[in-house]
Amino acid sequence: MKTIHVADTPWREAYARLTEIVQPRPIALVSSLDPEFGPNLAPFSFFMVVSSNPLYIAFSPQIAGRTGSKKDTLLNIERHPEFVVATVTEAIAERVNAASTPLPHGESEFDFTGLTPLPAQRVKAFCVKESPVNLECSLVEIRSYGHAPGAGNLIVAQVELMHIDESVLDPAGRVDPALLQTVARMGGEDWCRSRDRFSFPRPDR
Repeated sequence: MKTIHVADTPWREAYARLTEIVQPRPIALVSSLDPEFGPNLAPFSFFMVVSSNPLYIAFSPQIAGRTGSKKDTLLNIERHPEFVVATVTEAIAERVNAASTPLPHGESEFDFTGLTPLPAQRVKAFCVKESPVNLECSLVEIRSYGHAPGAGNLIVAQVELMHIDESVLDPAGRVDPALLQTVARMGGEDWCRSRDRFSFPRPDR
């Protein structure tokens, strides 16, 4: 068995091994608002549900490895504490990947990817028309884990509104994974689909 001593390992190598292990990872396509330049869009695979009541989610933008600076999404939410999380499906996966392209500050990822901004109901950030699910969120807290390249910034937010396209709902009003067709990140450049599933009844407690 190979043992990796993280303290003696370059952070990029340790990061690569960990993201190859912790997978598949759901993707949050985060729409935020730059007060000066307008809409911003970026995908994050460090994403999870953190509380059911209240309904909280979280994602973690890292300090950019190339520049050592905060990502636009983090800067935007620090200044304007609300955003939208759109679900990433097979149909938009290629454009979502393109949204991770480092663009000049102020250039819109909506324009670059061809994804369509739609006005939200409660927050000023935009929903994504092509995504069947959009979550309007308000910031709860940001926890910084350092300032070095690769350091995380955990953004915790309360889900205020859930917009779910009826095309992905079953007759009982539940989201049908076969209709939603989400994708997720694996290690390196690999992604995966959610088509291959199996079920277990929950054990009695």
